[in-house]
Amino acid sequence: MIKIAIPTGRIQSEAIEVLKRAGIPTKNLESASRELAIDEENFRFFLAKPMDVPLYVYYGTTDLALAGSDVLMEVSADLLELVDTGLGRCRMVVAGPRSLKARFEGNEKELMWLRVATKYPNIAERHFASKGVQVDIIKLHGSVELAPQLNIADCIVDITQTGTTLEANDLTILEEVCPVSLKLVARKHGSSSYWRECLNITESIKNIVGRMKDV
Repeated sequence: MIKIAIPTGRIQSEAIEVLKRAGIPTKNLESASRELAIDEENFRFFLAKPMDVPLYVYYGTTDLALAGSDVLMEVSADLLELVDTGLGRCRMVVAGPRSLKARFEGNEKELMWLRVATKYPNIAERHFASKGVQVDIIKLHGSVELAPQLNIADCIVDITQTGTTLEANDLTILEEVCPVSLKLVARKHGSSSYWRECLNITESIKNIVGRMKDV
């Protein structure tokens, strides 16, 4: 069986859709309720927490995975990125109260020791380190938008699609960290016993992505 890991949550439906468009059977996957391992013809799908998905591939538990580039950057597992599907597109940003905007537009020394709340501590630390800035990273597991309101942090690093949630919490985008999208990945070292099938899946998804870009 070809084993594929799929993230639960925000991009689960888009991950399933890209597999379906590539000709992979997904009927059981689409109708799954509480099952986390779903068999379908020659495939076994694993539904996992987004942060766990890259590790499933890295340790050889699955042959392939679809994962958000935000998660791939945060986990930093040494994986082979096969296809950027362009789906689930959003942005990783630094956001905070408007009162901080002048500090971000001025000398970077003004950013030293900011308190930064985030679900992505590694990405946040690398981003500010690239500016030569040391910050105090505060790792949260959800609703990071609340952190500035509660005076837990000065600003946040998080993903956003439209900015609506940020605006609803009196936050503005201070700078963009990087774009985020759904990617197909495989283990870089070692080979899958289904390497030919995995190659065919990769090519099918590449073709699907190409056709979507042409529309």
